[in-house]
Amino acid sequence: MEGIRDLLTIQVDIPNLDTPDDDLLEEAIKRPGLFDSQLYLFETVGTLISLVSKSPEQQANILLSIVSPLLDELSSNLPAAQEGKDVMPILRIHHSIMALGNVAKGFPDYPSPVPEGYILPSLDVFRQVARAILGCLEAMNVFKDVRNAVSC
Repeated sequence: MEGIRDLLTIQVDIPNLDTPDDDLLEEAIKRPGLFDSQLYLFETVGTLISLVSKSPEQQANILLSIVSPLLDELSSNLPAAQEGKDVMPILRIHHSIMALGNVAKGFPDYPSPVPEGYILPSLDVFRQVARAILGCLEAMNVFKDVRNAVSC
């Protein structure tokens, strides 16, 4: 995990617009870039955390070390993003929400029947993530791209 931590810094690419009428936010999200590849890393990190954790406490600590920078990114960009004047904070929030969702996607579905020794995912950490995402959604529900990120 430590070997790829530097790759988990979200990369935001601002494209050159083809025409002045194009929506910069929409174009930045729909054009593939480095971030699209990073999403696979975030999902892989979730999978690794779910597989290598020996105890719920260890899992929570590792998971928190991954999601904390993303949660900090959400809270630091929210005031500027709410103004809607600059596309960069909105993109950072969009990308952070997508990354948090992909970390969660890496965790397996709840098994039925539950095997012996199964470690439940760290629900406290996921609860914290969900609250942060819902707070961003409430504050930024006027941005379709943020709503779409939350639904993914």
